[in-house]
Amino acid sequence: MVTKIPEDFIEEVRQQTNIADVIEPYVQLKKSGQNLFGLCPFHEEKTPSFSVSESKQIFHCFSCGRGGNVYKFLMDMEDLNFPEAVLKVADFSGISLPANYQAPSDHSSEPHAILKQDYQAAQDFYHHILLRTQAGVSALEYLHQRQLTDETIEHFQIGYAPDQSQILWSFFQEKSKSTPELQRSGLFTESDQGQFYDRFQDRVVFPVTDQSGKTIAFSGRLLQPPPPDRPVGKYLNSPETEIFHKSKTLFNLAAAKTAIRKQGEVVLFEGFMDVISAYQAGLKNGVASMGTSLTSEQIYLLQRLTHRLIICYDGDAPGIKAAQRALKLLQETNLEVGVVVLPGGQDPDEFIKKQGGDAFVKLVQHKSLSPVAFMIEFLSQQYDLSNDLQKVDFLNSALKYLAPVQSPVEQELYVRQLAERLQLSVTAVQQELADQIKSQKLLQPLAQEGLTKQAQEAAPNRDLEYSHLDRIEKSERNLLQIVFHFPEVINILDRQNNFHFVHEQYQEIFDVWLRASLTQDQLTVAQFIDLIPENLRNLVTTIEMMPRPASYSEAEVQDYINNLQANSEEQQLRIYQQKIQQAAQIGDSQQELEFTLKLITLRQQIDHAEKKELLDGE
Repeated sequence: MVTKIPEDFIEEVRQQTNIADVIEPYVQLKKSGQNLFGLCPFHEEKTPSFSVSESKQIFHCFSCGRGGNVYKFLMDMEDLNFPEAVLKVADFSGISLPANYQAPSDHSSEPHAILKQDYQAAQDFYHHILLRTQAGVSALEYLHQRQLTDETIEHFQIGYAPDQSQILWSFFQEKSKSTPELQRSGLFTESDQGQFYDRFQDRVVFPVTDQSGKTIAFSGRLLQPPPPDRPVGKYLNSPETEIFHKSKTLFNLAAAKTAIRKQGEVVLFEGFMDVISAYQAGLKNGVASMGTSLTSEQIYLLQRLTHRLIICYDGDAPGIKAAQRALKLLQETNLEVGVVVLPGGQDPDEFIKKQGGDAFVKLVQHKSLSPVAFMIEFLSQQYDLSNDLQKVDFLNSALKYLAPVQSPVEQELYVRQLAERLQLSVTAVQQELADQIKSQKLLQPLAQEGLTKQAQEAAPNRDLEYSHLDRIEKSERNLLQIVFHFPEVINILDRQNNFHFVHEQYQEIFDVWLRASLTQDQLTVAQFIDLIPENLRNLVTTIEMMPRPASYSEAEVQDYINNLQANSEEQQLRIYQQKIQQAAQIGDSQQELEFTLKLITLRQQIDHAEKKELLDGE
């Protein structure tokens, strides 16, 4: 058995995998010209600048500069090493490993990967206790009483942390885990005396995963109410760690991705049990915001995956207010938003138990309100509409939400609804709305102008970086891109006397390409990215993604060569000038004469070459 993946297998997997298929679970891609574009998964942006080329099998972000092939994407996205990325792509494409290859059991020594392995081990441990031990019987009965099926428990890998203070600690001690590692994990608490205890005790444990489905945290729910002398919260979450950041994590996102993409929308819940109950009812595209207020980072995760979001929070007053806060954040996005209002102040889990799963799915999929309709409904509950003065106040408040609506059809629809609710004429409400719009325009022209300017500045100009390069660096990039696609150009460069690139990074790329092309038939850039040093991969991708014609001319290549050689000659001229000045300062007339002759000779050579170029051009 060998533990090094054969090169031919690596290339076979790359050739049989469409990079867009691997990226789409993380980024919603749309066709634009020859490439696919979406919001970059490596930094937040408002305008899509993340590009995927299916013909070249590479990705590149025009804003942050990240780029590479399918393996590089997974390495950056999921913190994998190269063999792990190859194995994951092979599994994705259904390609079997070579018979003589055995994957190493210890996947990675990276600190993040080690912590994820620890959480996976803890998850398996807690899940085993729930399903296979006497200690887990009461917890399993509790989940069954909550009407969770065994299939649902298995799908979410729910577990149970027994009412023991060091059972997990002992489990890891048997695995010879170091104390600093366990201390960093967040799985334990430390007493003032330096003693370590399990963080989760006598709790049903819900695993929380990252975008790739690896467990990074837990949320534990108490089985029994706490004693009066030990008040603790019903839910306990893992603390923030190197791998877990609550504001950037959504419960069930990894498992829901496929359904989100298939249905074109995501349903946002407040809590874990809501997501789990909805899943069991048949709604597979639900996520939850970790029991806290929605954050801009979480919204960005969802924006990359879909264009529509449905808020389904609790129907009580806190849930309504939480939905209102979420809508304010979502105003700054291009997401199409719907809001589901559950009757009687129920939460989703209660509604499903009382009305059934089919009724819940139907409500979410067909009965959601637009943000404006939701806000009008929310406001109507704050006023006594039998009182004329409060009617007027309600109307003025409602029209503030209606004024920004651009669609005349939507505006008319809401105007008629308000008129009917308040028993007013449609004309009167329309007039009030017109006054409201006029007032807002007078108050916010400067703010709107600032927003427009900000939006323009946020839009990435994909040619901006290239336009800021000097003539030399433009020549280097263009020349390398031609070399990537037309191997015969290397022969043209070989015919030049002492040809070299001006900047070190471009020379290094050329040297590695030259060596690789001697051993690889029909070398592609997607292949080359695995061979180039890490610090040059983004630059290689940037060069490859530059737009250019499908062919080249020798004259074009010669122009780039001349630019680079001219720069070298100009640098040499400056060196001679410095030498002459230094010789004059120390009074060395012999050396001053020697470098002056060299300077004159080089200038004559440059002048001769320029005259020849002009004559050739005529």
